[in-house]
Amino acid sequence: MNIGLRMLLLLAAVVIFIVAIFVNVSHEMGWIAAGLACTSAAVLVREMGWDRVLMGAGTHSHSH
Repeated sequence: MNIGLRMLLLLAAVVIFIVAIFVNVSHEMGWIAAGLACTSAAVLVREMGWDRVLMGAGTHSHSH
């Protein structure tokens, strides 16, 4: 399994949303906003095609 930028952003979003459940109510909206920002960034990474660049970086053959 290849872990790219999109996967890392989605994992960060999940962790942030879990933290948002347990934080004080006055800080909850900030955590939710950060989780939504990570989710949006993951969607943008896929739409821009940057996930393909990172995922395919390790598949090059170096035969001479």
